[in-house]
Amino acid sequence: MPEDRQEARRIIAEVARAVDRRLAVEVRELPGERLQLILTHGTHHAQIELGLVSVLGAAESAIGRNELRLRLKRATDTMLFKNLTETLGSLSELLKDLKERPGRYLTVKVF
Repeated sequence: MPEDRQEARRIIAEVARAVDRRLAVEVRELPGERLQLILTHGTHHAQIELGLVSVLGAAESAIGRNELRLRLKRATDTMLFKNLTETLGSLSELLKDLKERPGRYLTVKVF
């Protein structure tokens, strides 16, 4: 088992370097077959948990490696959340306007 955990740490470090060379990763072992990753990119910090089996599966399959890469990238992508916040604000304004002036958006015809 210690060999599996060491191999998982190696895989995570390799994938993290592929995502961004400035991405720092700290791996903590959790009870059971779980790993906690603390990701640091500049001043942005994120945490994710991964199963040991899924990390080891990334070594054997390209799909598993890409899934791991995307999980790391999604956890550290600050622009994703910025755009999401702006979109939520725009949607709130649209719903408010729809309540105030429904005729602008809906047309009802009676035959």
